[in-house]
Amino acid sequence: MKRCILIIAITLLTLHPLDCRAQDAMDREWILEVASRIEAAYGKLQSYACDIEGIYYEAGRELERYVFRFYFLKPDRFRIEFRNPYSGVTIFYTEGEKEFTSRPLAAFPSVQFRFSVNNPFFKSPSGQTVNQMHLRHFLGFLRDNARTLPQENTDFKYDGEILSFWLNAKDYVEGKLTERYRIYIDSRLWLPARFERFDMAGTPQEFTIFTNYRINPALDGAFFDSGYRDPAAEPVRP
Repeated sequence: MKRCILIIAITLLTLHPLDCRAQDAMDREWILEVASRIEAAYGKLQSYACDIEGIYYEAGRELERYVFRFYFLKPDRFRIEFRNPYSGVTIFYTEGEKEFTSRPLAAFPSVQFRFSVNNPFFKSPSGQTVNQMHLRHFLGFLRDNARTLPQENTDFKYDGEILSFWLNAKDYVEGKLTERYRIYIDSRLWLPARFERFDMAGTPQEFTIFTNYRINPALDGAFFDSGYRDPAAEPVRP
């Protein structure tokens, strides 16, 4: 029911704009409501998997693309399988730890290395570290910025599946520069579908795209251990 109310309210808001101050307060509340819906969806999760593509820009031109398969098992286990670049590299991380394990060769699982989460060689081109990939990290980012920064011109839109809006926010890596983010949420799952990151001049910095979600697949806890080796391509039990 709350989902329907949120969507209807956003539709009415676009049809009947309010004055600037009321609009800012209303938009702030809608963003916080979206965050609450995501948190509720997260509360029902035990595990999920998705494909993630990161597109990085320099001076407005595409610089690099990263593609990987992301697995999560509550409460705190992560497995990241790189497809491009670094095909075959797998990272294993437990939330809260200061180090993660990198397994560079799938055919030789005993070859492993431990690295600090702050190791510069394992940061994304934007500077994101492995310990910033938790959905809770995104929820904190969304709520903190909705509450502390003006949220004018949020431009909420809904096409029946994807809800999108603009967010003014401090950069999600270091929290220093004010930027603009276009956030896309899959309202069927209440999980992120796409992030678009721009500087305040409108120059693209980074796009992140989430596809092929699997919600609550029966992932074995051993699958998140760096020594795990399964001859089956799909680690999900029927």
